[in-house]
Parts: sequence; structure tokens; C-alpha cells
Amino acid sequence: MTFNPHIDVIAAQPRLLTPPDLSFEAILRHFPGLAEAEAVCMTGSTAAGWGNAFSDIDLYVFSDKELELPVDETMETWPGADPSGIRWHNWMGVYDNARVDLKVWPTSTLATVLTPYVEREVEFCSLGDFLQDFVYRLSIGVPLKNDDFFKQQKDLLDSSSYRRSLARRVKAEVENCLTDVAGQLGSGDDMTARVSAGLAAGFATDAGLVLAGQLCRGRKWLLRRLEGAPQCGITVDEYRSVVLDGARPGESDRDCALRVARWTQAQIVRMEDAFLSDS
Repeated sequence: MTFNPHIDVIAAQPRLLTPPDLSFEAILRHFPGLAEAEAVCMTGSTAAGWGNAFSDIDLYVFSDKELELPVDETMETWPGADPSGIRWHNWMGVYDNARVDLKVWPTSTLATVLTPYVEREVEFCSLGDFLQDFVYRLSIGVPLKNDDFFKQQKDLLDSSSYRRSLARRVKAEVENCLTDVAGQLGSGDDMTARVSAGLAAGFATDAGLVLAGQLCRGRKWLLRRLEGAPQCGITVDEYRSVVLDGARPGESDRDCALRVARWTQAQIVRMEDAFLSDS
């Protein structure tokens, strides 16, 4: 028997990609069912200003009734559910030669997710990664329909303890990594200590960004996030120099790990008041 694999192309990628028309009027022509939605926004890397020609178009739609979405050879659709009980509907397909990731959420989703954080000062965020991503993407959403809805959502987020509780959770990850550094250096595993110190530095920077309002947790966007949040207190150049540039000339793994760990400790001390704040 001869093994003869092949690929069936359902929708060919064009050789040249041009940005799609992202006006709501143009989107409605492809997704007429969105006229019945309560609110619609664009989110993801394109909304954040970090996208490129190959980026997906991420749409968040809020509706308490079932919406009609296109059915064609490019699309997939399926229900989504989180262990917390939050449910949504996924539609993925092509619009104007761009890949679209569209999610339809109940209008009360953010209020449900943030209920514990509105009622009290929560010490450590307990949301899983998926719902953390939902909150982040909603926080940067560019409204396409119903601006007032998204203003209310952002006001709700601002009035909650969510950002502070998430920053404290990330701070705990920093402390775990620094404990690893100490143990690894003590056992002579200097090269692993260097890796752990780099992880600690990334988490510390992440915590500072969350406190500054940058709720994205995507590691690939760390420098972009720093660039957009000077109030974080860590510059892109500083992070590159201390962490990304690696060992300096003549610096051993041990010395590199110690330098990065000490820098990380200094950042955590600098932010201590913000971690302890309840407002």
C-alpha cells in the first residue's frame, strides 16, 4: 500500500491580502443577523492596534436571543461553555478575505463574571485563562453598535476589584518563581535558575501592566503592552536590557540569574502599595 497524503483546499488564501472594510455597515452586509444584536464591538489585536495582514478579525456580539449567522463553505459554528457556567456561541469563517472569529455572548456576561469583584475586595483573582481573556478583550473593544453598552461595561470593570485581584495573583506567581531561583541556585542548578529568574521578571512586568490597566496576558505582546503603558514604570528598553538581552559579557548563568532576580524583587517592592490598595 502506498501512502499518498493530499490536502483539499476549501477556501484558498489570496496571494495579496488587503484590509477588510470594518465599518459596521459593511459588516452588516455579510452578517445581517447582527442588526438584531444588543451590541457589537471589534476586539483582539486589530482593535489594540497590533494586528497585521494575517490577523483574525475578532468580533464580540452581545445578544439574549439567537442570531442568524452566515452558512457557507468557509464557516464553522459551535457552542462554548466555561466550567463556571458561562455560555456563548462561536462562529468562525471568512469575511472579505479575512478570517473572522465571532463570539455571541449573553448581555449580562460581564456582570456575571465580575459579581464577586463588585461586591467586595477579592484578594486573588480566581478566573480561568479563558474568562480573563474575555474581560481583557471586552475592555479594549471598539464599539460598532451601542456605544453606551460598552461604556457601562467599562464603568463596571473600573468599579470592581478585578484588576487589583488579578495583579495580586500574578504577584504570587512572581514569588513562586523567585523561590525557585533561590532553591536552584542553592543546589547548583544555575542554568535553570536563570530561566526561573526570567520567568519571574516577566510575571513582575505583567503585574505592573495589569495595575496600569493593561489586562492582556499574552506573552507575545509584552513589549507592545509596555510601549502603550508608560505609567507601568518599566520601559521597553529597560526590559530588553535586563531580561531579553540575556547574559552580559563575562556574566555566568548564576550572576545573570541573581541580577534578573534582584531587578524583579525591586519592581515588586516598588509596586507594593498598589498591591495592598483596596481602591
